[in-house]
Amino acid sequence: MTNVIVIGAGVIGTSTAYHLAKRGAQVRLIEQFQIGHTLGSSHGPSRIIRLAYETTDYVMLAQTAFARWRELETEAGQSLLVRVGGLDFGAPDAYGLAEIGANYAALGIAYDALDAAEIRYRYPQFNPPENSIGFYQGDYSMLAAEKCVRTFADRAVVHGAILHQNEQVIEIAPQPVGVRVTTQSGYYEADSVVLCAGSWCLPILNALGIDLRLQVVREQLVFLAAKNPADYSIGRFPLALQRFAGSTSLGSAFPIYNHTAPKFMVDRIGTPVAPHDPDRQIDLPQLQVAIDWAMKLMNGLSGEIVETTSCRYSMTPDEDFILDRHPEYPQIVIASPCSGHGFKFASVIGEILTDLALVGKTQHDISRFRISRSALHTARHAAENFGADQDDLPI
Repeated sequence: MTNVIVIGAGVIGTSTAYHLAKRGAQVRLIEQFQIGHTLGSSHGPSRIIRLAYETTDYVMLAQTAFARWRELETEAGQSLLVRVGGLDFGAPDAYGLAEIGANYAALGIAYDALDAAEIRYRYPQFNPPENSIGFYQGDYSMLAAEKCVRTFADRAVVHGAILHQNEQVIEIAPQPVGVRVTTQSGYYEADSVVLCAGSWCLPILNALGIDLRLQVVREQLVFLAAKNPADYSIGRFPLALQRFAGSTSLGSAFPIYNHTAPKFMVDRIGTPVAPHDPDRQIDLPQLQVAIDWAMKLMNGLSGEIVETTSCRYSMTPDEDFILDRHPEYPQIVIASPCSGHGFKFASVIGEILTDLALVGKTQHDISRFRISRSALHTARHAAENFGADQDDLPI
């Protein structure tokens, strides 16, 4: 029986522990806080899962992720995903928008192409700019984020995984055969380790001779009261992503789900923070950007803040994931999949990491996620300008 340690119990770590245990591995899942903590990137009531991507490899990976989430629902007897439909819109030259429509057409995915008047007619809650175009796709869904993490963890334990909470990892030490993991409570030996520690992976990787140009940023989201909440309910209001020219930022609007109000966010304008910094203070300028965007775009909001909170994005320079084995120590598998869009893929990323830990390869195409790719070392880091480019967005 292969012995594997998974470090980090966010959505990626719990998914990996689940897939490993289900495949018969002996698994320890080590989390420095508690399952469901609010200091990382996996908490909150909801996340988006979508097929709307600029490249077909992401679209196909998302299709597999959808299937794996449904399989988890069936096994666990839990409802984790609700289909709500989604709209990507923006000016015709908005980043990635034309490619999304082209990918839908090329892959035979059903969608509706809309202009601004058609968007307003279908969804009178919206007030898009006159030059807007959009693509509606019915498979857009919402994931119950914290419930997903807990379900992965629970099923991992059912399949035999051992869960360690409130136990901080101090060192990963490769051995001639296998690896030793030292924590504040002692040490454990295993055949391999999967590192899924989010923003906390940086000091561990540095100690292992890897200096990645990851930028950790604090992002702000807000729930705003609707004058008539029914107008923002599932079935009447879609998930919506506004895309902007010259920027990968997304203005996101969520229907009411696991909350009393719709959620709004303008991302990739966050403030850089230290990887290990637990501070979750409210970023008032970024909060105001989200509020101004929502109030300008939406009809029927009162402007009252029901709740606001922050989360963190761990960004690579090219905003692609890292899913690979350590170039010198192949018994160490590295995952830094977020870059603001990793949660939806967790159901399949856990399967990929399991493949790498157990057999060293995977049937999934992960060529763009290799740690050796040049963009990790040479590309201009988009996140280097975070916190300074709000004025460049047409909001």
